[in-house]
Amino acid sequence: MAVAEPYTMLLASLPHLPAPGSVKQLPISRLQLKNRLKWLTPEDQRRLHAMDIALHWAHLSVDLSDAQMLQRAQGALEQIGSAFLYPIVLERLEMRTFAAALRRRRRNQPPRPDEPWGVGRFVRQIETHFHEPAFGLGHLYPWIAQAHQHLQDNEPMALENLLIMESWKQLNRVDDRHGFGFDAVALYTLRWEILHRFIHRDTEKALTHFDTLVSHALEASPVSLEALT
Repeated sequence: MAVAEPYTMLLASLPHLPAPGSVKQLPISRLQLKNRLKWLTPEDQRRLHAMDIALHWAHLSVDLSDAQMLQRAQGALEQIGSAFLYPIVLERLEMRTFAAALRRRRRNQPPRPDEPWGVGRFVRQIETHFHEPAFGLGHLYPWIAQAHQHLQDNEPMALENLLIMESWKQLNRVDDRHGFGFDAVALYTLRWEILHRFIHRDTEKALTHFDTLVSHALEASPVSLEALT
């Protein structure tokens, strides 16, 4: 049996995931997806769990400092074991770093010198251009200025929609380059998470999330894949 065949069978059993906004129900439930993922080897399930830890921090102790959370995320990122998935997960963490910086600016709380507060390639850029709407990166990430405006205007649902759609676009940009192995399965779970978040969002949750976004420097997405692995 070819190595890729189990992945191919798993992927063939999964329904297509449409773009957020085009359906009102998930084409596959959390329980159904969780059962399909049991086809993965224990090692692959461990890698999927590492990706979840890197992206979702809600399960971490509230006693952890931002520096400890960043260290946990970086350690989990290294354990995913995929050169293909690494930049995808890193970009998601960088998106969270941008969001954290926007919240800091709203609270007039710029990062202190040598303070660990963000992840990725743009931490110093953000610090240098902290008071610019898009941190001098509007040509690369036009959504940052939009998110800034939504924060300023107290528009939680608009901000929630923007972050969800930007996450979806990020995965669409890489979708055509993956194969049919573990990377493709991991991408599917990431897309499922985003679609789940969009379908189950509502104004009340968006308001709660908005308050959380403003209150905490480094906050996790409210949706986690943890229950799937």
